[in-house]
Amino acid sequence: DRVMHMFQKTGLDALVCNAGQWQGGRLGAMDPDDWWRVVELNVRGTAAVARAALPELAKSDEPAIVLVSSVVGLIGHAGDTAYASAKAAMVGFARSLAKEAADDGIRVNVLAPGFVDTDMTAAIPERSRRAIADATLLGRFGTVEEIARAAVFLSEDATFCTGAVLTADGGWSV
Repeated sequence: DRVMHMFQKTGLDALVCNAGQWQGGRLGAMDPDDWWRVVELNVRGTAAVARAALPELAKSDEPAIVLVSSVVGLIGHAGDTAYASAKAAMVGFARSLAKEAADDGIRVNVLAPGFVDTDMTAAIPERSRRAIADATLLGRFGTVEEIARAAVFLSEDATFCTGAVLTADGGWSV
């Protein structure tokens, strides 16, 4: 109800779903409840917010939804089965929602960042950070500002894109 009240007061042209949780661990070593908690927050939370936003987005002239996934959801990563599963599910969700929402003119796209300097990646040990940067074509982690610009592109400028996935990982997945 609070979310809908906020939409009714201001209108809504674009929704960027950027909530997420990472908890590493191999499938056999991770507590099943922790595993499902990661999946639930990433997928269920995204679906709930998108569902609440759809009626208001349908009133906009150029409505857009951007779901922030992860390159890990596209290529997988050992020790990240929960996170990779959740982020991969967001791609299927977005492509299906793009087909459902097209009649209302709502574009739905996915942004798949790689390693970005955030609170979530701050705990990565320096040795691992160097290895990741070395494996990235641009030789570094991305910035929050770079990912924000990609989200703005998908929400405002990519007016003929829907059901698409934009990878913003500095070439890490190449």
